[in-house]
Amino acid sequence: MPDYKQGKQTEQLEFNQVQERVKAAQKRLSKEQLAYFWLLYYSGARKSELFERTVGDCQITEEYFILDILIRKKGSAHTDPLEFPLWFPGMDVVCAWLEKARTLHKSRKLLERWEHQKRITSRISAPWLFPNIHKTTALTIVKQILGSQYYPHFLRLNRITELCSNPQANLTMIKSFSGIKSTRIIEENYMGISKRQQKAAVDFIGNQIKRRED
Repeated sequence: MPDYKQGKQTEQLEFNQVQERVKAAQKRLSKEQLAYFWLLYYSGARKSELFERTVGDCQITEEYFILDILIRKKGSAHTDPLEFPLWFPGMDVVCAWLEKARTLHKSRKLLERWEHQKRITSRISAPWLFPNIHKTTALTIVKQILGSQYYPHFLRLNRITELCSNPQANLTMIKSFSGIKSTRIIEENYMGISKRQQKAAVDFIGNQIKRRED
């Protein structure tokens, strides 16, 4: 479950805000933690969808870092592998970490899943992409970078809301990227919660009034 102890954060963070906070915190983070954050930021994936990836779920081409999330959580639809251009800020850190992770031995990680409303935990040995990151670590990383009021799921909220605010966006784009099947979920949870878009709506009303007065 997302950590909403300080309330659900609904105000979007722009890229420059995120980048500034990363720069301020990066000396306190390991390369693995920094790579995890950048990939979480760009992918909009759930925290476990990312820390449950193995090195075999990723590849680097001349142009892209490719991430295959494979099985989405909470009944979401499978999505094709995500391709992130290598020129994206922070992607050099992600690529460097993948190369490092490929040299590591397999390790055991405690994973959990839900079946028939019961939580099942098991230790699985694999060549994990992020062997030292789990749900508690993921929360700590995000708080260290963005601030104590933030949590990993905020980055998914931020990413999908930003996509929804794109005038050229459509539901097919959002579903293809996020794996969310339900239009209702997209509309209720991700569309229309940006303060920037709220201001745009008020500005629109003002412009309509001015036109009528003219």
